[in-house]
Formats: sequence, structure tokens, C-alpha cells
Amino acid sequence: MDGLHDAATDLVVEALHAARVPVFRMDTAQFPREVELRGRHDGTGAWSGTLATSHRSVELTDIRAVYWNRPNQVVFPDLSESDAHWARGAARIGLGGILTGLAAGWSRWMNHPSRAAAAEFKPEQLRVASNVGFDTPRTLITNSSGAVIEFAKGTGRPIVTKPMGIPYVAHESIGVETVFTRVVDLGDLNGIETTAHLFQEWIEGAFEIRLFSIGGTCHSVRIDAHSEAACLDWRTDYDALSYSAIATPKAISDAVGTYMTAMRLTYAAFDFIARPDGTWTFLEANPSGQWAWPNDQYPLANAIADTLNGWCTF
Repeated sequence: MDGLHDAATDLVVEALHAARVPVFRMDTAQFPREVELRGRHDGTGAWSGTLATSHRSVELTDIRAVYWNRPNQVVFPDLSESDAHWARGAARIGLGGILTGLAAGWSRWMNHPSRAAAAEFKPEQLRVASNVGFDTPRTLITNSSGAVIEFAKGTGRPIVTKPMGIPYVAHESIGVETVFTRVVDLGDLNGIETTAHLFQEWIEGAFEIRLFSIGGTCHSVRIDAHSEAACLDWRTDYDALSYSAIATPKAISDAVGTYMTAMRLTYAAFDFIARPDGTWTFLEANPSGQWAWPNDQYPLANAIADTLNGWCTF
């Protein structure tokens, strides 16, 4: 299940087709206009029935592996807001309940939506990361400007702030603004009180690493930034980046495996910063992190497809 025009999912589908694995692709936003659901329960065992589009259909009991990649929400543009609210609730419980219940039978997920949702919480990521042995930065979450100033004094170094939720803001006047990591100006903390904010000590690093954990295997990519903006947040200046393969230290791969088990995930994109002494410091682990951008150099789509295929042939 994914956004129908998602480039990353296109790559996975292509790899599955090449391996002759049957694929049924849908976006939850297609329901109910373009997806028909027929779910039946006979009083015992799992649900049976079908999901169907105008092109294909699949028996629920035939689904062995599910790739869940940022599907869009169900929408009802022709209904009033009150009716649409009611219909969304019915779709979430009905369609969502049958889909997520597949895991109770014989289907495996990358990742199950309930686990992906739970693993999005950055405070929980840091707690688990520390418990499994990762080096983690000192962090503050607050809506108090006074707490920010106290935290900055305690670290004795610059601090940065980064988004905890949706990484962009839709403004009526200027459109969509992406929220990047930025250095905190302690003289301008207006707006801190409006919601929770995350602050961390600034870690001086030699380079960064994006580690993809796919079906129990680590694939690490070294990221070298060649501009001031990219050194602070490499997403700001992709043209100033260079990539190279890097071996994953055993201590890191072991900790990643323990983290994935604790979070009950089968896929995650980990971000680390390598300190000058070689320590890999954990920054975050996104259960739905994008991976298509380095796929030309590193066959991540094939790794995902191979994992899904393996689940289908047990």
C-alpha cells in the first residue's frame, strides 16, 4: 500500500515483477471509488474475501507480504464535512481493520502500520537507542524558553533544533516550507511556548551515515557534505553531497538488530553522525525513511524485493 505515484515503490514493484512475484498495488486513498473491498468472516480464523481495482484483484488469504510505504488518507470530496468525518471513521475501522489484521494470520509487513506509527516518536527512538548501546546526543524537549537557555548553558556548545512531526509547514501566503535542522539563536526564542520542540547539542562530525536496515541486513551509505548548509542538514543541498559505501561496524549492526526487534520493525532508515574519533552517534531512525535517492549506486530496491519474496515462499 502506497501513494500510487511513489518512485520508491515503483522500483520495488519492478524488482518483484522481474522475480515473477505477483503484485497487487493500491493506495488507501483509492478507497472506496477505485478499490472494492469484500471481507468475510465465518466465525473462525482470519478474514477472507477480496480487494479489487478495475485492473486486478487479490484474495485476502493469498497475501503473504505487505509493503506499506506512506499511503495517502481516505478522502470523500463529494460529502459534507460531517458526513465525510463519519465515512472516514468507517473506512479506517473497516478497511484498516481488515488490512492490519492480515498480520494475525500469515502475512508479514514492511512495516506494519501500527509499529511504524509507534516508531515515529523521536523521544521513544532516543530511549530505545540509548538502551541498545548507541551513543546519543544530549536532548531537550520543551515548550519553555527558560529551559532552552538552561540546557544550552549545560551543554557548553551550540544547540540545534529539528522537527519532531511533519517536516514541513503549509503557509497560506508562501506555500509549503520545509523545516530543516537549524542552529538555535538563544536571543530569539519567540514561539517556543506554542508547542513541544526538540533541542540537541551540536555534534561536530567528520561525515554522516544513512543506514538502511532491510529484513535484518544493514546497508550503510557514507554522506560527505561540501557546503555549510549541507553540513548542518544534508537535505538542504543535495548537489553538495557525495556518497560512498561504508562497512557497518559489528557493534552498530548488533545494536541495529536489537533496536529493530525492540521496535518490531523490518525496515528503518537510521541517521548517524561520525565523530572525529570514529564514534557513530545515533540521530534518528525513520520507519518510513526514503531510500530511492541512492538506489542507482546501492541496490536497495532489490534488497526490499528479495525480503518480500522470501516471505512469500516460506
